[in-house]
Amino acid sequence: MSQASSEPTDPFVESIRADETGLFVSFVKHQDRFAHVVALVQGEQCTPVFASIEGSQDDEDWPESPPFQEIHLEERGTGTIAMLVGKAGDSHWSAAVEPTSEPGKIRFSVACRMQGYPMRICSRYGLILEEKSEPTLEQDGPWVWKINGVELCVDVIPQDQFPTPEIPANQSGFEVNASLDLEPFPKTIQWIYEIWVR
Repeated sequence: MSQASSEPTDPFVESIRADETGLFVSFVKHQDRFAHVVALVQGEQCTPVFASIEGSQDDEDWPESPPFQEIHLEERGTGTIAMLVGKAGDSHWSAAVEPTSEPGKIRFSVACRMQGYPMRICSRYGLILEEKSEPTLEQDGPWVWKINGVELCVDVIPQDQFPTPEIPANQSGFEVNASLDLEPFPKTIQWIYEIWVR
């Protein structure tokens, strides 16, 4: 079975249930920014499942995923929270990656302050399992991958002030495509999604 390749010194966020099943998100340096890997934890076994698809420092203004150049960890009531910031072109990005009050679930809250219309604005993930797994979309619910006998779920969290993002997925991974409101530029938009085990 796959093992997490990150070193113990890499920043991480985790959310583990009482049955020792949950998620581990490690942040690893990738050129000028931090990428992250989402792994399924089952006791002593840690299986990397999703990896953020990153751009490079040679990218245009709108990379494949938000470019986070700095990370800071904070301890709060639910556990360790990762706060990230970064810049690409004229846009500034921020995110909070945190365990929720429900064990086995991690929330990603991402924001971008932009000066003009984006070519693309999303969070993209590749499925890095050796055996590809085709997800199913539940009615009015999450995308679900069946992995190692458990279900790994991904869904967006609607917000009143922003259009709900689209979240296409297949056996290669998924992406959260942020949607723009009608407010004039410059403006800040935000999208929130959660990954959990059940």
